[in-house]
Amino acid sequence: MLDNVYMSNITPLPFVEYLADLEKTIRSKSTPEQLVGSLATRTPESQPYPNFHHSTILRGELAGRLNLRTVRGRVMLAGGKHVQLGDKKGVVFERSPEAEAVSRWEKREFLDLERNIAKQWRRALTSIDLDAMVKHVMSELGHWRKPKSLTDAKEMADSITDKMDPEWLITFGLNLLGAPETIDYILSNWVQKLRPPIREHLPYFVFMLTINIFFCLVLPTQLLRNVKASHKIDLAYLYYLPFCSVFTSKDNFHAEIASSSTSQPRKWQ
Repeated sequence: MLDNVYMSNITPLPFVEYLADLEKTIRSKSTPEQLVGSLATRTPESQPYPNFHHSTILRGELAGRLNLRTVRGRVMLAGGKHVQLGDKKGVVFERSPEAEAVSRWEKREFLDLERNIAKQWRRALTSIDLDAMVKHVMSELGHWRKPKSLTDAKEMADSITDKMDPEWLITFGLNLLGAPETIDYILSNWVQKLRPPIREHLPYFVFMLTINIFFCLVLPTQLLRNVKASHKIDLAYLYYLPFCSVFTSKDNFHAEIASSSTSQPRKWQ
């Protein structure tokens, strides 16, 4: 049913999470390989489409190669190559490394490369310091009241991105999202285009930044239950909402944050 009705947007995040399970000790008779293989087996087979990583999408927008308004609701496919035959031009999509990996996992085959990625992923996860992240972000944003609800936090995050000085917001946001090398070019391009509203000029940048500000607003409160380091990774699933029509997850954390604004005029998507 799922394959017949929908194209399944497969974000890069499940791949690294599945790989992390290769390095886990699980409380069952199953081996980590069997666990990861069972997850791959439940992945839709007919129409799964691996999406570009969000950092690549962000850099595409910053470079002027992506207009979020024209791609909203579509999977951002990886593996495309421009080709030309005579006067005709087109794009050929080859099977991506992610798709190849899923095919191997269904056969319970794991390469040494994937095991090494699993180790790196777990090291990165254990190095996340949520308290330090919140302290840094809130010191930059200045004094803001504590949100009363998750919906309130979402509205506050929208207000911050709309009301803060645009030049400061670009610099702060690109540093936070890991693209500091683009700051000078983006500021120059923004000034050259007569300083349009940032939400209109860089909508995906604002979308990603708002998610991170939202998270930092709610972390010091008791609005989220059982917060752990991995939630920083879970939050990144929201980066892919513009590229799908339906978002589904059994994760309680996703259920909390995704439903926080579904009844509001401005949704995550």
